[in-house]
Amino acid sequence: MQKVINNIVKKNEKIFGDNPKIDKVNVGFTNIIYIINDKYIVKICSDINNEEKFRKEINFYNSNKNNNLIPKLYLANIDKDGIPYMYEILEKIEGVSLYNVWHLLNEMQREEIIKQLCEAMKQFHSNIGECYDWTEKNRKLFLDYYNKAKQLNLFNKEEQNIIDNAYSKFDKYLESDKFVLIHNDLHFDNIIYNYGKIKLIDFERSIYAPKDFELDILYRMIRKPWKFASEETEEYTKLSDYENIMAYIEKYYPELISIDNLYKRLGIYDVIYYLKHYIHNPSIMELKEDILKASKIVISDE
Repeated sequence: MQKVINNIVKKNEKIFGDNPKIDKVNVGFTNIIYIINDKYIVKICSDINNEEKFRKEINFYNSNKNNNLIPKLYLANIDKDGIPYMYEILEKIEGVSLYNVWHLLNEMQREEIIKQLCEAMKQFHSNIGECYDWTEKNRKLFLDYYNKAKQLNLFNKEEQNIIDNAYSKFDKYLESDKFVLIHNDLHFDNIIYNYGKIKLIDFERSIYAPKDFELDILYRMIRKPWKFASEETEEYTKLSDYENIMAYIEKYYPELISIDNLYKRLGIYDVIYYLKHYIHNPSIMELKEDILKASKIVISDE
């Protein structure tokens, strides 16, 4: 890989200059990261199976060129012109994961951060995509996981009735006619904090979807922040530190919260998410409880 980074540096001499400082960063499994001159990030897609996601990230950057809440993309090579791998040259941003500092901030600082996050989301969501059958996409995911769960006898008859009832509401609650570009992996490890300012990273999971799906992971993190934190930061996560986030989003991005049947839709996403994890971890009863809780939210007041 040393030969590869040397070739990339040589090809992009106009960006890096002569004899730049090259440091390898020991993070990531599907991409290899180098820091050049403490100013640039070179991200190399060393896993051919990750190329589709890599393209998604590049497309995300190209669709958000004027968004100052994400790193600047200087160059993207997806044609492998003279290099055996796709790669990106990005702005190196300073700061730490928001998880590292959230517990140290006061509510005024937290509100300001969520205000910035809302601005970033608004800019992402200004990119409009083609419509497709959102209900069918989620129905298929649900049935794939649910049928496996039934084959494993993970639910009794009463529990199946609750889940079946929730599934019967998909058509009613998931109808969607506007699709926007969303980050699709929005949690605090993908938000970099630096002296009151934030920048978002990691766009390989970005998709066009109804804008409420942007809340899927974020809302789950708000309710169980320790589940998304690293081992180093998990001990600092307290539920009370996260309880005002949705109110701040409502204040600064009311269009996102005022979506019809928002919490029913989020409940459906929860059912699918927890089913996916439960069939692989059937001994974790908390996952079953989460599936049933989310199902009851979907069918409540019916």
